Amino acid sequence: MSDTGKDFIKGTGYPDYSTVDLVLRVPEPPFELPVKEGQQVIRLPDPKKYKLPKLEKAATIRSVIGNWEPPGFFSRSSIDLAGLSYLLWCTQGFKRMVSEKIQLRNVPSSGSRYPLETYFVTGEVEGLETGLYRYLPLSNSIVAERLDSGLPLDMSTASLNFRLVTRAAVTFLWVAVPYRSIWALGNRGYRSVFIEAGHTCQNLIMAAATLGYGVYPIDLFHDEMVGQLLDLDPETQWPVYLAAVGNTGENVTLG
Repeated sequence: MSDTGKDFIKGTGYPDYSTVDLVLRVPEPPFELPVKEGQQVIRLPDPKKYKLPKLEKAATIRSVIGNWEPPGFFSRSSIDLAGLSYLLWCTQGFKRMVSEKIQLRNVPSSGSRYPLETYFVTGEVEGLETGLYRYLPLSNSIVAERLDSGLPLDMSTASLNFRLVTRAAVTFLWVAVPYRSIWALGNRGYRSVFIEAGHTCQNLIMAAATLGYGVYPIDLFHDEMVGQLLDLDPETQWPVYLAAVGNTGENVTLG
């Protein structure tokens, strides 16, 4: 057995704060990746005004936790733009600025650094073409990174999950920009990335259940293929977690 895990824990222990870039007055990295020249920003419906659908069985916290299991099947799924806006806001939505440089979102984040970028591939989202998009939490907007009807199939290959991703209404991809955390927390910030991804996916599971959707978290995927599909910089941007959202229909439990 290799020492990868031990080296990670040792290398990300409690930091010497005198060496971190925040203390050394290195300029702070931006809260979000910039919008590229020529990209159109699409404003999403206000998630705070979204009316949850009346489900046959009300989705209480107890029922969502008690009934959740990884779906083994999605029927052909779709979601409207207001529902998508609600899911994005529940997972990484911006609440307010606590101070000039400290923001608060809808998930916990060590040091309030929020090192994750939310990308998503649309299967069937009303009002959006099939493609790859990125969420802009500060304005509750999205930008199209690439429009391509073949992306759900490509993503199903990269995620090693053809059966669910090709039928999902939308597949979320959380990408780490670790320097946002490292800037303030030193190497300890690497741990924060993965912890926050777990918080974020759990929020998605809970929020999607209130709309009647199931969520299949995907942590086993082909890192390089996902990075290439998203056109990520492998030195500074890392895919860490995926989740497919869809209608479970006649659910088949995974054994």
